Parts: sequence; structure tokens; C-alpha cells
Amino acid sequence: MEPLNTKLYEKYKNLKKRKFFEEEEWNRKRDTDLRSYQSAMEDLIEEMKNANERLRAELYSFQEQYANCEKSLLEESQKSKELSDEVGRLQNLLLKKNDTSDRSLFSSPCSIAGVMSTEIPKSLPRQKTRDLCEETSPIQNKEAATLTYDSHKVETKVPDCCRRNMGSSSDASEDCCNCVFQTLVKLLVGMDFSVNSQTESLCLLVVHKMSGYSFSLTWMPRDGGEGELMYHVSSLGTLERVALDWMKEDMIFSTAMCRVFFERITLVTGRC
Repeated sequence: MEPLNTKLYEKYKNLKKRKFFEEEEWNRKRDTDLRSYQSAMEDLIEEMKNANERLRAELYSFQEQYANCEKSLLEESQKSKELSDEVGRLQNLLLKKNDTSDRSLFSSPCSIAGVMSTEIPKSLPRQKTRDLCEETSPIQNKEAATLTYDSHKVETKVPDCCRRNMGSSSDASEDCCNCVFQTLVKLLVGMDFSVNSQTESLCLLVVHKMSGYSFSLTWMPRDGGEGELMYHVSSLGTLERVALDWMKEDMIFSTAMCRVFFERITLVTGRC
């Protein structure tokens, strides 16, 4: 009986020893896993701290940019208000100037000189000359406001107050520019018109004083029909940002499109 007990006791000791080793191995593995989890947690916490610091720095940067943008917006608003006040003041001055110009124009209107009156023979009696002038005055008034083109030269038939004296040696500033026709066109279109007498072809210079926008219209004859106009921009002025693409390039259009041309330009100049 005793050997059996000894054998059982030895078996018990081996089982207990093996269980102890298994528990120790399990505890060692658990400690390793816990240390691994702890290290991963510490790394994650450190990464979150760094991300938090980075986001906080970005937030401060955005707040600073927002403050700068708000300050710039206030400055731009102040400048815009000052520019609006200045534009209003200049518009009032321009209206006063136009009113003064119109009053002086209608108080001393320019006289229309007939083109055909120079062709009347001096040998005719005074009464016949007066009758002939009265009969031809409608034709003179009509021809005085028209432009005729010859293949060799351009002859401008306009009233004396609109025509430059090419044979005179006086300065161009002494020419009469406040013609009733020029004033009428200015009131209708809102831009100043003048004739460039330095070119061989008939060339009109158009200026919008409020924006500084200026361009030229050159008469181009066409066989068997109406002539054409060549548009050439000289300066866009303050309309450079709002100007349409076709306003920045040279183009040629028929005289029948003049009304549409000036209507579209007026839509753009009206924004300034």
C-alpha cells in the first residue's frame, strides 16, 4: 500500500509542479501583454498630445488670419466709402459743369455755315442771292451734318463751329469745341466726341471722362453700300476689370450696328 501512496504522491507533486510552471508562464505572458498594451497606450497618448498641440497652433493661426482679414475688410470698406463720396462729388461737379456748358451753349448757339453758299456767284444781285440762300438752306443744313468720302480724300461737311481751321496756325485749344451737335451726342451717349484731323481717314475720338475709357472710330468705306467703322481702344481706364472681352480688342462693324454698339458700352460705363 505504501508504494502506491508514494507513487500517487509523486504524481501529485509533478502535477502541482507543472501547474505552477503553467501559471508562472501564463503570468509572464500576461505581464508581457500588459506592458505591450501600456507602451502602445503611452505612444497613443503622446501622439494625441502632439496632434492637440498642432491643432491648437493652427487654431491660433486661423484666429490671427481672421483678425487680419477683418481689419483689412474694415480698411477696404472705409476706402470704398471714401471713393464713393469722391465719385459722388465728381459727379455733382460734372453735372454742374454740363449745366453751365448747356446754358452757355444755348445762350450763344453756333451758326451753321452752308457749304453751297460759297459757290454762289458774286455777280448775282443782292435780292437774288438772298432768295437763292433761302431756297438752298434746307439742303445746306442737311449737307452740313453729313460726311462724304472720296477715294482720294475725306471731306468733312459739318458746321463751322465743329470744323477745325486747318489753314490756321493757332493752337487747337482755340478751336470751338462746344458745337451743338457734339453737345447733343454727348447728352445722348454720355461721352465726349471729337474729330481727329491728323489722320487721312475720318476718325472720331470718344472719351468717357468719368472712367477714363477712350477709343477711336475710323470710317472705312465699302463699295456698293454703307461704310464700316473700325473700333480701336486707347485706354480702358477704371473699366479694365468690368470691361467685356470685345471692348479690349480691335473690331470692325457696320454703321447699322452703331446703336447696339453704344447701348452695350453704356451698360458697362454705367457700372462705374
